[in-house]
Amino acid sequence: MADAGRMSQLDLARVLGVDPSVLVSILNELEDRDLATRRREPADRRRHVVELTEGGRAEIDQVVGGFERDLFAALDEADQAQLEDLLRKVAATHDSGDCTED
Repeated sequence: MADAGRMSQLDLARVLGVDPSVLVSILNELEDRDLATRRREPADRRRHVVELTEGGRAEIDQVVGGFERDLFAALDEADQAQLEDLLRKVAATHDSGDCTED
């Protein structure tokens, strides 16, 4: 989701599956820690737009990197490369629309 860029506060609540009032508390904490910003949308002043800060992106990269190291710790570099290649092939098939249910 970090790659999604800017997102409305309501859309973010829907994607995360949390009540909008709960999201407000979460965003307050993220803003206090300078990990995210929340601004009014200039075109629609009723909407708030949420965006990660550089610090927020760095924190996500660090957490995801640690998770990936732990998850793939049992695989050597060759195994990881093979897994990545296989997953790209699966994703390419899925993205092309060739993957159908029978």
